[in-house]
Amino acid sequence: MSSEPSAATETGGNETEGNMNRNRDEDEAGAGDIDDVSVVGAGTMGYGIALAYATGGCEVRLYDVDDDAVERAKRNVRSGLDSLAAVGRLTETESRSVADRIGCESDFERAVAESDLVTEAVPEDVELKRETFARLDEHAPAEAILATNTSGLSITEISTAVSDPSRVVGTHWFNPAHVVPGVEVIRGERTANETIDRTTALLERIGKTPIVVERDIRGFIGNRLQLAMAYEAFSLLDRGVADAETIDRAARSTFGFRLPASGVFEKVDQSGLDVQADVTEYLLPDLDRGTDPHKVLSALVREGNLGTKTGRGIYDWSDRDLDELNAERDRELLALLDAYESNAAE
Repeated sequence: MSSEPSAATETGGNETEGNMNRNRDEDEAGAGDIDDVSVVGAGTMGYGIALAYATGGCEVRLYDVDDDAVERAKRNVRSGLDSLAAVGRLTETESRSVADRIGCESDFERAVAESDLVTEAVPEDVELKRETFARLDEHAPAEAILATNTSGLSITEISTAVSDPSRVVGTHWFNPAHVVPGVEVIRGERTANETIDRTTALLERIGKTPIVVERDIRGFIGNRLQLAMAYEAFSLLDRGVADAETIDRAARSTFGFRLPASGVFEKVDQSGLDVQADVTEYLLPDLDRGTDPHKVLSALVREGNLGTKTGRGIYDWSDRDLDELNAERDRELLALLDAYESNAAE
């Protein structure tokens, strides 16, 4: 990964042909002018977003005030590229070209001054995000799209920090961003149609699946569904119904196995809405519907057991190498991505 933004590098083989086709589609959709992307924040999400855009052919400037975060991002980008190459998604030459398209920058103004789109990926704090957007309003080009990668904060509230909220949009990426295909595109109350259209066209161009969320609701779609599932999982664990490993096995091998093929509503239609209504009637009263973080989760946080970052959470990770753990996860997800793309193409 270069220390400064580098010129666009042509890649060969199937990627070049695919980019030509995507560029034609992109020009028709009105996103052909988005070539330079900046990512503000080089943490877990930031490096993956930068890698996704660079893999899709964009020139990317990755900014962080923390030098250690930048160094970790460089290592993570290399690891991500290795994972993509290991499953045949990139050749060695293409991997080098992608890495060369990512430039690291420690000066905020230089990082965003020439961007067509800026993605903010700072920690999930609304005031910090608003402060970041106020700086973007001052230093990014007036016509640049300003995107926030928030997991569920209000796009409308964040956008009040800029003079033109019509160019602010939510782009909620899922970790690992360079692998997971879906990206939620959230419309704030003042987001322009053009901003939505150009953002979705760009995401399609780089091979992502944009999911337009028309209402600025906290948590959007994916995290609301995910949180509801996780809350009930904590409840099952707390009630001694099964241990964590068994609950995870159930999620992977039953409804989770089906989700890529049928989603939620297709499955409900296939089962029958009368069946869904009957099951809902007798089961819903027994589900845990608390409004605070589950007590099991709160206890683990109080104890400092935060998951892989501390070596222990619900599971004990103390004897696992985090980089290898992430690489193993990416390999498994990339295998699933092949099936997802095949199904989407049918």
